Amino acid sequence: MNSCRFFVAPVRMLMQLALLGCLAACSLPLGLGQQSPSKTPSKTTPSGPCVVLALPSSGHYAAISGKIGKGARMALTEMALNGTKMRLETVDTDASDWLQKLDALPEECVVVGGPLQGRTFAQVRSTASVDKRAFFAFVPSLEHNDEGSLAWRFFPSPRDQVEALVNFATDGLNIRSYGAFYPDDAYGTRMTALLEQNLSARNMILQKASYNPADKTSWSSAVAPLINPQMPEGSRTPVPQTSFEAIFLPDSWKNLQMLISSLLYNGEDRLVLLGTTLWEQGLSGKSVPQAEKYALAVFPGAWNPDQAPKALRVPGTDFWVALGYDFARFGVSMALRSRPDSRHVTVAAQRASRMLWGMAPISWDDSGVAHQKLFVFGITSSGMSPASATDLQQTRERVMQQAALRMQGLPPEDETGHELAVPPEESGSVPQSVPTPQEQLLPMPQSPTPAPTPVIGTTPRPSYKLRLPNAQ
Repeated sequence: MNSCRFFVAPVRMLMQLALLGCLAACSLPLGLGQQSPSKTPSKTTPSGPCVVLALPSSGHYAAISGKIGKGARMALTEMALNGTKMRLETVDTDASDWLQKLDALPEECVVVGGPLQGRTFAQVRSTASVDKRAFFAFVPSLEHNDEGSLAWRFFPSPRDQVEALVNFATDGLNIRSYGAFYPDDAYGTRMTALLEQNLSARNMILQKASYNPADKTSWSSAVAPLINPQMPEGSRTPVPQTSFEAIFLPDSWKNLQMLISSLLYNGEDRLVLLGTTLWEQGLSGKSVPQAEKYALAVFPGAWNPDQAPKALRVPGTDFWVALGYDFARFGVSMALRSRPDSRHVTVAAQRASRMLWGMAPISWDDSGVAHQKLFVFGITSSGMSPASATDLQQTRERVMQQAALRMQGLPPEDETGHELAVPPEESGSVPQSVPTPQEQLLPMPQSPTPAPTPVIGTTPRPSYKLRLPNAQ
């Protein structure tokens, strides 16, 4: 009997120790002391707000899509370091089943960046996706009055370009009279009509003339009615009678030199030249020979590295990278978990727009229409550079001073008032003997004794300024 009691005690002790060990193990965090009995290890779904990019992965737009994705991933990494989680989903709009894949995403993946092409958005607008997601398209315009109702815009528009130019010229340079010389194609006609609408709202008129983009030899004659040059008796230098101060030239960068030559042929070199983002596309990454020809030229753009946040001031960054970077952070700031009605999407966009932007900032009015406050750039020998209204005004005064001397038959002067005589190829100003339109398309013969031609001095001389039309 005593021997049985001796055997039972140790067994009871062992059972108690086992029970304590089990309780201790149960109190350890999962993964440190045990495996969850109900789950097997699996890849976890990223947490945080969900943002979607709907972009093509092949063809002409693939490189652009890659840059947008790069910018979005930069934002994702930056936010993670700051303690903000984000889920980034991508959908290939080149895939035949991309709408089905988009539809399969969770409901909380509300904010969609893209598509990148208008025709791709046309596929979306007739589906239930527009009711389940908030699309912010990377396109310059949305048709059928869709903007602010079925979708929103996250991209500069033609109106944004015109607004930036008129604000710069009118508010910065005090210009009140405008002209337009545009190609008679769809782009040139549309951009000029937008400028005319903008000026009309400001009680200003637009004088305009068009030209055939396929016949460069006709451009000098086409612009003549705007300039109305007069040839004084005994002179070979035309005297322009232009009644406006700035001219809109909605054409590509490769045609700008010929457009300037057409103005010079009619004696006009005093006008501020207003371009579009087409100039930026042609200038990108290029140096500009004889940049003094473009001293009075400006154009709008959405990407200014000088004003970008530190994260974007790295080699290889451009507008498209900044677009992806901004959209990812914007999508998180929208803070949507499901698709509300259009009015509330607009309100969320207005709230999110208060962030620090990498590209030119975008705002949304109460109708859901986007307005991007574009930068304005000038042209230097190294390419494009942010324009200063003060500097451009000073340059303009010097140009007008030399033009006034030329029209009076006087030689140009330097900043000290001494007469100058330099070859035409060095001055970039109106030559005393103007080439015909046909000659402008041919290499100019080298002359052993070039005739004197005006240059731009550096000190304004008010007595030689031209009289401009009074502001109305």
